[in-house]
Amino acid sequence: MNATADKTAAELERKVSERLAALPDVDSSTIEPHAEGTKVILEGSVDTVFSARKAVLSAETVDGVHDVESHLTLTGNKNGASTSH
Repeated sequence: MNATADKTAAELERKVSERLAALPDVDSSTIEPHAEGTKVILEGSVDTVFSARKAVLSAETVDGVHDVESHLTLTGNKNGASTSH
């Protein structure tokens, strides 16, 4: 990648992170966006499949994003962390 592509990827990642942080019921601190051109890959964990869908849909609304790939794992816990009882 050249410097312009790196800057564009970093800008997309920043914009997606900001959009995810604005979601009221999704813990965006556990989601890491990675941009490859106009595609964004979401990695990390979320509590429910609904949170994963919200994250993907939210990332798709960012200007410059043409494709979103989810590599999110489900924890099944409201706080997003895996715990044992």
